[in-house]
Amino acid sequence: MALNFRVCVKEISNQSMAIQLFGDFDASSACELINVLDKSVKKSSKVAIDTDRLRTINAFGLDVFLPRMSVLNNTRADIEVTGRFSDIFKEE
Repeated sequence: MALNFRVCVKEISNQSMAIQLFGDFDASSACELINVLDKSVKKSSKVAIDTDRLRTINAFGLDVFLPRMSVLNNTRADIEVTGRFSDIFKEE
């Protein structure tokens, strides 16, 4: 895990969670976020990921994260990425 990466999870309702990302997003951060999402989508059908507090995003981190997020989004939950880096987290 990147020493300067943190994930904060907040339950909004029985069916909804908000996740805030802080720091630098790299491959180990991607793995950490995947683990958090695996747990979150078991509890909630809607998950919002806020990217406003990220400082940098590593391309390899995205390569690790995006395929797994796509699987979770299509099979188990509605995952929405918001914030200033939301476009970067969208698959092309």
